[in-house]
Amino acid sequence: MAIFAEKVTKTYQSGEVTVKALREASLTVPDKKIVTILGPSGSGKSTLLNVIGGIDRYDEGQIVVDGRTLDGLKDKQLTEYRRKNIGFIFQQYNLIPTLTVEENVEVGRELSSNPLPMEDTLKKVGMLDKKDKFPFQLSGGEQQRVAIARALIKNPNILLCDEPTGALDEDTGKNILKLLKYVNETYGTTVLIITHNQGIGEMAHQVIRMSSGEIVETYENETLVDPEQVTWS
Repeated sequence: MAIFAEKVTKTYQSGEVTVKALREASLTVPDKKIVTILGPSGSGKSTLLNVIGGIDRYDEGQIVVDGRTLDGLKDKQLTEYRRKNIGFIFQQYNLIPTLTVEENVEVGRELSSNPLPMEDTLKKVGMLDKKDKFPFQLSGGEQQRVAIARALIKNPNILLCDEPTGALDEDTGKNILKLLKYVNETYGTTVLIITHNQGIGEMAHQVIRMSSGEIVETYENETLVDPEQVTWS
């Protein structure tokens, strides 16, 4: 078990309006698997990812990641947890525009006490020959590959991916999915992908569906579809 959550609740206050982003959400994510969380905008997917990743705090319930309970951790402890355990990949690549590819990836490397080799990581994501390029010189798919390398070089146990193909066309998006599958199979990294694209669930070991802050369905795929064959929507 990589991630366990039980009856997790998260409420936001927006002026006089109270928004329940998570309503007693419970899940179990198996170790070294690819898991997708599916749901429309506003279903609570990103909030769930953020509380699992220690970016945000939850109000009630329990979350345990790799045997570590997140309940009540102080800010410094949460920072250390993120550094040691989690790699983040977002729809917006969040690269530093004034740094080269290699320098952007180095930012992730410096956060880890047990990083992967730089050259090997860049080679694995197909960006070694562009290590001296700047983000503005890269396509969207290439920038996402750099973002994956930055997360991967930390050698994290878990990759949390927030709509990693949302800004990409179908061909480029499928190439990114192939890369995530490769990372899972090669390094044994648990990969959690949130998306509104239901087809991506076809390549996952486990699928979790959310609606209005609740987990409404969880199932496992007996047969996995290759990323190239994923139904795109």
